[in-house]
Amino acid sequence: MESLKVERPTKRCINDLMELSSATVWGTLNGMQIPSTFMKGIVPLKSGYKMVGTAQTLHYVPMREDKRYTPESFRASAPFCLANETQEGDVIVVDAGGKDGYGGMGDIMITSYVVKKAAGMVFDGSIRDSPYAKTLTMPIFCRGVQPPTTPPILPVAANIMIQCAGVLVVPGDVLIGDDDGVVVIPKEKAEEVAKKGLEHEKIEIYSRKLLEVGRSLSEAYPPKQEWITKPPI
Repeated sequence: MESLKVERPTKRCINDLMELSSATVWGTLNGMQIPSTFMKGIVPLKSGYKMVGTAQTLHYVPMREDKRYTPESFRASAPFCLANETQEGDVIVVDAGGKDGYGGMGDIMITSYVVKKAAGMVFDGSIRDSPYAKTLTMPIFCRGVQPPTTPPILPVAANIMIQCAGVLVVPGDVLIGDDDGVVVIPKEKAEEVAKKGLEHEKIEIYSRKLLEVGRSLSEAYPPKQEWITKPPI
């Protein structure tokens, strides 16, 4: 399968999405009839971080002994090539075996993406060297942590369509992650999601203000679309 070209959204779109929560983004996509975008079981390695960026993907498969990499061939494999191509603001998404799998990277390889100013990394699997990884400022999302590099897996392709926690990820999609988890925004929908999400955030602000000034919950929630043009207070 050939690598797909990564087309990145505008900086304004990324900045607008940074104002949104993963919950708001998922709700917006659900309203657009695209609900299958939340990565179940993927959690932040360290809480308090926000991640928004363009997906670049890595695909791993189970290792078979006769296909084991040599050190030389490993240095020319997909994660090394992708590390060279990564641009500031990219999110590396790794399909690495799911809930019982190892994510394929430890602190050294993760650091190679940090120095390229990646916006974050998402692993469908566990990572190792978490004591060091937690000191990094780059957001990392995964299924957990473990010391061994087992079960062994092989990196076979970069920037192809993959699954991550049961969600399709296409290179160029936009990922948003926070303490609630990670949501995938189809790249063709990013601008629309940003616009609709900001509108939704605005009316939810009105809901909170109504509660703060003593209005009842039934008056303040659910938010009403007309509050965009006619604020209640």
